[in-house]
Amino acid sequence: MIDRLNGELVERGIDHVVLDCHGVGYQVHVPLTIMHRLPARGPCRLFVHYSVSVDVRSGSSEHRLFGFQNAEERQLFRRLIDVQGVSATLGLAIMGAREPADIQAAIIVGDEGLFKGIKGIGPKLAQRIIAELQGRLSTGAHPVLAGLPGGGGNTLRAEALSALVSLGLDRAKAERALQGVLSEHGAEPPPLEELIKLTLKNL
Repeated sequence: MIDRLNGELVERGIDHVVLDCHGVGYQVHVPLTIMHRLPARGPCRLFVHYSVSVDVRSGSSEHRLFGFQNAEERQLFRRLIDVQGVSATLGLAIMGAREPADIQAAIIVGDEGLFKGIKGIGPKLAQRIIAELQGRLSTGAHPVLAGLPGGGGNTLRAEALSALVSLGLDRAKAERALQGVLSEHGAEPPPLEELIKLTLKNL
């Protein structure tokens, strides 16, 4: 099993790169959102998902590598393709359409619109993605929202803001949206996880 590749980026395509690792060139499919972060050429490291698909009629198999800049992005991709109806190709399209933080936020708050705007995803599949992944991303499986104690006053606000920034949101924008939610609830703010969800909806 290939976990990651360290090598020289020697070629770029529309949806893939070629990494030369000690004389062996690996073609790795990369989401567009990640592609623009990679160097034009030179040293590059990618966390890899290895996929094998089999044609039931001919029995032929296709082996592909999908690359990501960190383990968290790869884990999100793997969770997406665990959903029935989401192939590796469609998972790549989802990851290429929006930044990982936007995808996670959409799942957490139940934003079906983000997924329905991607070619190949209809209303039923969008609902299934959210239904199957929402609990996994908003509880222990989600490193940002898991394990944060709900405090009061400024502590709760600071914890929520820290979690929102960890999701990849602009700090100033997150702070304004968070303050709006806190103002609406007055002296009885919601629990931490609910506060984060409401703030994401308020962006």
